[in-house]
Amino acid sequence: MEQAKFDFGAAVSVDAEAVGRPGQRRFRLMVRSTGQTASIWMEKQQLAGIGVWFDEMCARLDREHPTSEPDAEPSPFAGDYDVDFRSSQVGLNYDEHADRFAIQAFDLDASAGEAPAFRCELTRGQCRVLSRKIAALVAAGRPICPLCEQPMDPDGHVCPRSNGHHAPVTVA
Repeated sequence: MEQAKFDFGAAVSVDAEAVGRPGQRRFRLMVRSTGQTASIWMEKQQLAGIGVWFDEMCARLDREHPTSEPDAEPSPFAGDYDVDFRSSQVGLNYDEHADRFAIQAFDLDASAGEAPAFRCELTRGQCRVLSRKIAALVAAGRPICPLCEQPMDPDGHVCPRSNGHHAPVTVA
């Protein structure tokens, strides 16, 4: 992984949150390191991908190389962040010698070819908790239509797969 503009090293706390109501939510990853905090905004699919990858990697590692490391719950975050940007791309890595995960994020407003804007390292316990939190955030969104698999709005949903032959599907 390239040298990042803001390298937080080992994260003290990491969390994720969704801001806004379903259908209009914004997602972010929040990281605290010694003396600094970061807020990295990203697309729902990016955050979901991070959660799935951490879940799969931790499950595999816990089977192949069990550890007694406990899950690490995040501590609360204040409203001010030293680093606050919207990411265009997120990279994930696992260092088996250190038994640490790394996240790096590229700033959406940065020039092409620029180094990552942010990097931090996470423990397996932090990743297990974070993957569960991300799964809950993603699941708390709009329900998915069983026919077209698109999100349904609270005002109702006209499913393109029904071809106009069924009544609109509404959210219960």
